[in-house]
Amino acid sequence: MKILVVVNEGPWSSSLGVTALRLVRALIDSGEHLTAIFFREEGVYHGQAGRARDAGTPCLTEAWQSLSADHGVPLLLCSSACQRRFEEPVGLPFREAGLARMLELTQHSDRVVTF
Repeated sequence: MKILVVVNEGPWSSSLGVTALRLVRALIDSGEHLTAIFFREEGVYHGQAGRARDAGTPCLTEAWQSLSADHGVPLLLCSSACQRRFEEPVGLPFREAGLARMLELTQHSDRVVTF
């Protein structure tokens, strides 16, 4: 089964980022194929490394990067959300992609899970 995961929430605004990461890890462990992780709206902040965080907040950017490196899962950031929020491009393995790309991935996925 091909699964697209869409993350709309920022890494600090709720626990949905951590929940999404846990689900993605469980899907990979069970042998599912992830077409991509697409970060939209405040979710694009998952791709911004180097932000200050408190001791109780995990660094989700590093966790997503590790997951991508280990399993080859594409990490896509909504390009319009990035343009509104960032002055500098976000580094690899995160790549910017438009909503048209997300719709294309949706068509080629059996399931779409949104956080």
